[in-house]
Amino acid sequence: MASRDEIVRFLDQVLEVKEVKDPYCPNGLQVEGKESVQKIGFAVDACQQTFEALQDQDMIITHHGLFWPSVKSIQGAMRKSLAYLFKNDINLYPVHLPLDVHAVYGNNVQLIKALGWQVEDRFDAVGWTATGDEVSVSQLHEKLEAVLGSPVRLLPFGSDTVSHIAVSSGGGSIGLLHSAMGVGAQALITGEASHPIYHATKELGINLLLAGHYATETWGVKSLMPLLEREFGVSTKFVDFPTQF
Repeated sequence: MASRDEIVRFLDQVLEVKEVKDPYCPNGLQVEGKESVQKIGFAVDACQQTFEALQDQDMIITHHGLFWPSVKSIQGAMRKSLAYLFKNDINLYPVHLPLDVHAVYGNNVQLIKALGWQVEDRFDAVGWTATGDEVSVSQLHEKLEAVLGSPVRLLPFGSDTVSHIAVSSGGGSIGLLHSAMGVGAQALITGEASHPIYHATKELGINLLLAGHYATETWGVKSLMPLLEREFGVSTKFVDFPTQF
């Protein structure tokens, strides 16, 4: 049995929660539950579906939290979720941008390693670049779909072969494309993007792989599971609720 506060302090330190600026989500312990923790559940999203599936856990660690800048009051779905967590005495610990950018446990680094590429350098806000043996864009596309187990949309507007890529989990943008071009990447892997990115990609002459917001962000929370099992002797459980985004 581990102490909630010990686990929180450990995660705050390892993931540099206080050091990474995140304008979207307050990272760390968002909802306080029981003091002793033996079972920890993991998921991408802090939502009612997650809470009900992990109702028997002492702590839930997610990538996306409950509180965002748009939350101005506690009513409706927010009230229901908080009431459920309080009733079941569950701790909620979301970690957003710190878990995208982390050099060991982050979504991007973990995905790069799963692809079999070599992690190189940080780029843009939370992304990482990687190098590898030269492969065709179609081979990279096929490998990414195999690793993720889900469809990936390819916009093949760059070179036919690649050996230098940029990876930024979650949401993509035209600005992210420019950043990837700026570091010499021949392809950008990101989660999702809006309509204008099509023509920007074509005109910039870069390959873009849209791998899914959800699919690119399961990696960080999953990487924390063996770490906490080893450090605190807790049991862990991941619940998978793909969103089609």
